[in-house]
Amino acid sequence: MRRCLLAILVASTTLSSSWSACAHADEIDRQLAVIAQTGPQGAGSAAARAACDELSSHRTDLVPRMLMAMETTNPVAANWYRTAFETIVERELAKANPQFPLEDLRAFVHDPKRAGRVRRLALALCDRVDKDYSKQFIPRMLDDPEFRSDAVEAALAAGQQALENGDSETAQTEFHQAFDHAREGTQTTRAASKLAGLGHKVDIAVHLGLVIDWWLVGPFDAPRFSGFARQFPPEQQVDLQAEYVGQEGRTIGWLRYRTADPLGELNLIQALGPAKEAVAYAYTYVESPREQAAQLRCGADDNCTVWLNGQKVFGRDQWLNGTRFDRFITPVQLRRGQNRILVKICQGPQHKDPQVSNNWSLQLRFCDENGAGLVLPSALREVSGVSK
Repeated sequence: MRRCLLAILVASTTLSSSWSACAHADEIDRQLAVIAQTGPQGAGSAAARAACDELSSHRTDLVPRMLMAMETTNPVAANWYRTAFETIVERELAKANPQFPLEDLRAFVHDPKRAGRVRRLALALCDRVDKDYSKQFIPRMLDDPEFRSDAVEAALAAGQQALENGDSETAQTEFHQAFDHAREGTQTTRAASKLAGLGHKVDIAVHLGLVIDWWLVGPFDAPRFSGFARQFPPEQQVDLQAEYVGQEGRTIGWLRYRTADPLGELNLIQALGPAKEAVAYAYTYVESPREQAAQLRCGADDNCTVWLNGQKVFGRDQWLNGTRFDRFITPVQLRRGQNRILVKICQGPQHKDPQVSNNWSLQLRFCDENGAGLVLPSALREVSGVSK
């Protein structure tokens, strides 16, 4: 009888604990859902504040859940979740011996499927608990989409330290690591420069998939900001033997040009001469070893339109832009063999401040979704021809 009573008591306690845990979880879900309904102009803010206060009262075992909640596309809700997260964190850190679910936090930081901004928030918390965590974590993240640039920066720093210590072999290894994994223009050129100083030349254009060989024609007359919308003959047919009427009635034709800029920036003022209120065209073709998905990344001053194999794939009617690395990104499909690229680059009026230079430029590259350049040899021939 006593054994039966004990078994009943244990079962009752277990059921009570399970029910309590479920009720607790349901209440958290309800509070998260209330915050998820918030919107701009303070919509639902009173209910969200009450829910935030309730969530803020929980222990640190709720921290991973709050990080996941912050991955929402609702910025207002994300701010409420972050408020609750920070309240829990700061209260715990004020204790003499703070306790956090570090294994869960580290797993979150390491997961590339998680939102980058939230992973960085989790990493910052790990650093506050373990000051050496980033030093151990970051250098291993050379292939991580969120922490790649941090890891490249760490490799550059390690290479520089080795160089200062007289260890050129380690320096070379670190600089090669940085170059091979760099996806940003500045980091790539810095790594290349360091390697060049050690007698090792690398090809930035190939590494980043930059297009540097072009046929150019221009300037065509495009008063004010009319160039983007106006059509000129190269948009109907690219005939490299053709001549056209350009600005001021001048006869213009296609000329071959290869940019020497380290990051592939095509300076049209150097190539074609100064111009304003004008349009130029750049034409090239590259060879793809297979049919493949790619990203076309470009930037132009003032703006550009891009056709791939006769199909318009990009155009942005924005003026007074600077040519910034990877400013615009658009997915494209390359076909096996030759792929033709035509770009229209507009030049607007002189800025109202005459001290502002009236640049005219283009930068374009093909890469994968992570920014690694695709090896697409230029197929330009020395003899001119016709392409439709």
